[in-house]
Amino acid sequence: MKKIVAIILVSFITFLAQAQKINPESFTRELSGGVGFNTPFSDSNGADAVYWMNYSHYLGRHTGVRFGAQFMPESMGVDGYVGFPVALSLRTGMRQTSDAYLYGGVLALDLLDAFIWDDGDFFTNALAVFLLSLVNRAEFFVGLTPGYVYGSSHLYQSHYYGADGNRYNETYGTRKASSLYCSADAGINLSWRIWRFTLNMTPAVHYNVTGNYHAYSANEETIHPQDRPVRWFFGMNFGLGYLF
Repeated sequence: MKKIVAIILVSFITFLAQAQKINPESFTRELSGGVGFNTPFSDSNGADAVYWMNYSHYLGRHTGVRFGAQFMPESMGVDGYVGFPVALSLRTGMRQTSDAYLYGGVLALDLLDAFIWDDGDFFTNALAVFLLSLVNRAEFFVGLTPGYVYGSSHLYQSHYYGADGNRYNETYGTRKASSLYCSADAGINLSWRIWRFTLNMTPAVHYNVTGNYHAYSANEETIHPQDRPVRWFFGMNFGLGYLF
């Protein structure tokens, strides 16, 4: 049974490889879009949904520029924001999909071994290695995202009882310091190519230069409220692209 599954798997990979015989280096532009999430590194606000689209134009074999737009219905509890990222990119050469699939086929046999004979943790690690082996191109980028944060501060009011038994009022949440937004960005775009289409996964870090979001906390027992800007964010985008 194991040999039959292995033969079917390798045959399928070989079929996909034969169907991919176009020159990926001949494409200088890519239009992509999708969804993702954005979350602060050091705060407990959770993750916010991001909807995005990008246009990439490659100036040479390895360098290019990226322009885009992104929208978040809610960010850090504030109503939301729109941004327009601009970035310079440095990409690797795109592997022929046939090479990626054939290498992936070898790893697939190990993955099958892991699934049948080994524990779940090893299988999870092997699956991650297998998926990464199919990546056709990695693209590193740095840039800026100017934008606009709309809505108002998102502050809660409540009360608590102190050690002395008295009741105290407190205010906490996210204070929006300004509407004009700018972040410095750096990340990597991993692409899986299927003919002219690409599946993209893009992890990135963002530094909020303008300090739009402040973690705010104040109560009647303290003299000075805590009003700390939240600057570092992590984002992960997933999407579909078209090469032309």
